[in-house]
Amino acid sequence: MKQSNDRQRAARGCVFKPVVIDHRGGRKRRRRGGYYWAKYRDDSGRVVRRALKLSNGKGIADKAVAEAELRRLITRMERQAAGLVDAIVESARMPIRVVIARYARHLRALRRTREHVFKTIQRAKWLMESAGVETLGGLNAASVSVGLDTLAGRNRAPKTINEYRAVAFGMCQWAVKVVRILDRNPIGAVPVRDSDADKRKVRRAMTIEEAGRLLAVSGPRSLWYETALFTGLRVRELQLLAWGDLVLDDPRPRIELRASTTKARRADFVPLKRSLAIKLGNAKPSLAAATDRVFRTAPTRATFRRDCTRAGISYEADDRGRTLDRRALRTSFVTWLSMSGVDPRTAQQLARHTDIELTMRVYTDPRLIDTSTAIERLPTLDPDEAVSAKATGTYGANVVVPPVVPTAAVSRPSLAIGGVGGSSGTPAQRLEMAIVGNEKQGATTSRKIGGGGNRTPVP
Repeated sequence: MKQSNDRQRAARGCVFKPVVIDHRGGRKRRRRGGYYWAKYRDDSGRVVRRALKLSNGKGIADKAVAEAELRRLITRMERQAAGLVDAIVESARMPIRVVIARYARHLRALRRTREHVFKTIQRAKWLMESAGVETLGGLNAASVSVGLDTLAGRNRAPKTINEYRAVAFGMCQWAVKVVRILDRNPIGAVPVRDSDADKRKVRRAMTIEEAGRLLAVSGPRSLWYETALFTGLRVRELQLLAWGDLVLDDPRPRIELRASTTKARRADFVPLKRSLAIKLGNAKPSLAAATDRVFRTAPTRATFRRDCTRAGISYEADDRGRTLDRRALRTSFVTWLSMSGVDPRTAQQLARHTDIELTMRVYTDPRLIDTSTAIERLPTLDPDEAVSAKATGTYGANVVVPPVVPTAAVSRPSLAIGGVGGSSGTPAQRLEMAIVGNEKQGATTSRKIGGGGNRTPVP
């Protein structure tokens, strides 16, 4: 009976060594690989091909061991289909390096950039290793917190720690919703660090005068700087910018960004300032192909600092700890939009941000915003006389103050607010005219009598 079951499982799958191409010796040669793979059909009839590996992650080179592993895979699949095995419970024994490798394949399938995948996987490996996580079952909030605390002990910024947490959260979210090897995301219980309380890298925006001096001393790099300042493109986006991306002859010149060149992997366009479009058109070689790069090289960080030094611009931290680097040119672009009176929603669109808070809080330098002029644009308040009289109970009647005369029987002019200037003007204007008029009359009277004694009101 056992042999019959083994034959049935063998009929459902087989083991094989795949054909690989050997490039050694400068020639392509096809040969069999050194490790076995399994080929079988799952319960839905779909053909599955997967590499067979031991528990330590190494490949299987022995055919008998490979066939035994295939039988184990098919048996487990049958028990899962019958409801005898909980896939989540069984996945708890899965090595964490296998989980990370599968997550990396998922990111590549989503067409994430090579740099993003590499950085994400490196951070995931470091975090799991520092947290002592060896299997998927050991991945929990407590273990991840240990790894994040290790980062904090190395004096890493809260923003960096939150980025490592986001890597673990994203991987667990994929494990819950995509491959369903976790029943919940344990990283949700890990608190987010307050990045605003301890910012290590804060960039400031360039002033218009500083930007002018930078363009004046940078020579052939001035067009790169000007394009960055007037488009807000990131450094890598400028490096990948091709002549075919520029639409210069249109009444509305623009840059049409390809999805493969943007950070969000989303095609977009950026309007071009007309003067910049003319300069780019003049710089275009006559035989330039559409795929040729607009800027063959980009200024390095050291080159940018040398240009700033020649222009008399400080790139060191100012009194608020803000620095200046190539990425600060994008901050300058967003800040200049706000200085020009562009509404925040339009600035967000031009910066190609998904969150307006990022545009306003991170990429807008408040020191360059003319807040005093903004305050002066507030409307002037002119109280309505009829409403004011009704509210005070006077109903427009003139208020008469009893006259005050000196004790020497010398009459002094009375202060009658309602009797000066007639009924024209605002209440504040009439009050001012009354005070000025009484001061003039009082001065004339004082010169005539040479002073005065105690004043008592006339009964």
